[in-house]
Amino acid sequence: MLDPKYIPLFLGGFIVWMAIVICVGYFGSRGRREGEKFLTGGSDMSLFLIFCTLGATIIGTGSSIGAIGDGFNHGWGGAIFGLGSALGLLLLTFFVPIRRRNFITMSEEAQFYYGGDRRVRQLMGFMMFVIEIIWIGNHVNGGSKYLSYVLGIDPTWCKLITVCGFGAYVFIGGYVAVVKADVIQFCAIIGGFTFIAFKALPLAGGYEAIAKTFEAAGKPGAMGFYGLGSYGVLAAVALVFSTVMGVVGTPTYRTRIYTSRDEKVARRAFLGQSGMMFLWSFVTALIGMSAYAIMVHNGHTLESGDYAFSYMATHVLGPAIGLMFLICGMSATMSSGGSDAISGVTILLTDVIPSLTGRRIPEHLYALASRIALMLALAIAFVVTLFVGDVIAYFQKVVGSLLPGVGVTMLLGRFWRRSTWQGAYASVLAGTLFGLVVLFVPPFAEWVRLTFGGPAIPSTALAFAAGVSTSLLTRRPDATDEERVRAVLAAREGR
Repeated sequence: MLDPKYIPLFLGGFIVWMAIVICVGYFGSRGRREGEKFLTGGSDMSLFLIFCTLGATIIGTGSSIGAIGDGFNHGWGGAIFGLGSALGLLLLTFFVPIRRRNFITMSEEAQFYYGGDRRVRQLMGFMMFVIEIIWIGNHVNGGSKYLSYVLGIDPTWCKLITVCGFGAYVFIGGYVAVVKADVIQFCAIIGGFTFIAFKALPLAGGYEAIAKTFEAAGKPGAMGFYGLGSYGVLAAVALVFSTVMGVVGTPTYRTRIYTSRDEKVARRAFLGQSGMMFLWSFVTALIGMSAYAIMVHNGHTLESGDYAFSYMATHVLGPAIGLMFLICGMSATMSSGGSDAISGVTILLTDVIPSLTGRRIPEHLYALASRIALMLALAIAFVVTLFVGDVIAYFQKVVGSLLPGVGVTMLLGRFWRRSTWQGAYASVLAGTLFGLVVLFVPPFAEWVRLTFGGPAIPSTALAFAAGVSTSLLTRRPDATDEERVRAVLAAREGR
C-alpha cells in the first residue's frame, strides 16, 4: 500500500485526469451523440484517430499489468503477450477488405462470410456480447489492481470505482467520446511507460545487475530468448495462441475497421500498431524485470507480479512523478474498458435485440437504449470480476478457453468459401464447450495445462476440426456477395 499521506495526491490527480478525459470525450463528440452515430461515430475516422484508439485499446490491462507482471516473474517472458498481440493485429489486416461492405458489427461480418445466413448472426451476436463482458471484466479487474495497491481498500470497492471511471465518458458521448479520450490516454500511456522504462533500468543497476538478480534467484532462463527457460515453451506458445485468437475473436478491434474512413486507413493503422506492439512488448518486459531487481535490492516483497508497475510508480519514482504515471497505467485499463463497453453495447442493440424481437430499435431511441445497455453490460461485468484474480491467469484461462471457437469461425469464414452455417455452429460450440469444461472441471484443466500449456491450443484445434468436417458434410452456400450483403442489411432492420 502507498504511504497514506500521498493517497489524497493520487485521488486528486485521478479525479482531475478523469475530468479531463470526460470533457474531451463530451466536447469531441458533439453532433455525434444521437441515433446510430452514438455507436459508430459516423464511420469516418481518420488514420490518426484509428491508430491512437487502436493503440490505447491493445496496450491495455494485458500489457500494463499482465505483461509487466510476467516480466517481473519471468524476465523476457514479459514480451510474449506483446508478441501475440502484434501477430493478432497483423492477422487482422487480412480482414480489412470487409470495410467496403459498411458493416457495423462482427456478427454482421460473420453472417456475410457464411452465405448471409441469419442463424450465424444470431449465434455470433450472443457470443460477441458474452466475449465483450469477459473483456470488460478483465479491464475492471486490472484497474482495481492499481487502486487496491495504492489505497489498500477492499478490492470490490476498487472494481466498482474502476467501472464508474471508464463508464462515465462512454455514457456521455458514445463511440466518438471513446475515440477522442483514447487519443489523450494513448499519449499518456506511451509517454509514461517509456519514461519509466528509461528511469528503471539505471535504478536497477543496469542490465547486467538485472541478469545477476534473476540468476541468483534461480531463474537464469528468464534472461534468454523470450524467457522460455523460465516461462516454459508450452506455456509461452499457449499464451501466444490465446492472445492471437483473443484479438481475432474480439469485436473491439473489428470496430476499428468498420469505423475507419476507408480500407487504406484501416490497413495502415493495423500495420502500424502491429509493429509498434512488437517493439512495445520489450518495454513492458524491461519494466517488469527492473521492478524485480529493484525490489530484491531494497528487500521488499510483492504479493503478486500484477503489482510490479504500481510498485515502480509508488516506491521508485517518487510520489509526484510516480503517481502521475500510475494514473497513466489506469488510463491503459480505462481506454480498453471503454472501447469494449461501447462494442458490447453496439452488438447488444444491433444484433441481439433485433434477433430476439424481430424489430430494429428506432433511430430516435438509440442513444437512450445505448446508455441503458451500457449500464447493464457494466453491471454484469462487475459481477464477473468478483470471481477473478490474477490478470494473465484470467487471460489464459477465460480468454484462452472461450475465444478460440469464435476466432476459428471468423478465420474459416474469411479464408474458406466452402464454409457453411452448420460449420460455423460446430466451430463455436466445439471450442466453447471445451473451454467450459476446462473452466469448471479442475482435474481436466490441470491435465490440459500440463499437456498443452493451456486451453488455447487444443480448443483452437478442436474448433477448426469441427468446423471443417461439418462444412464438408453439409451443403455449400451458393449466395452471391450481393445477396449476402442484402441479407445482412435486412437482418439489421429486424427483417
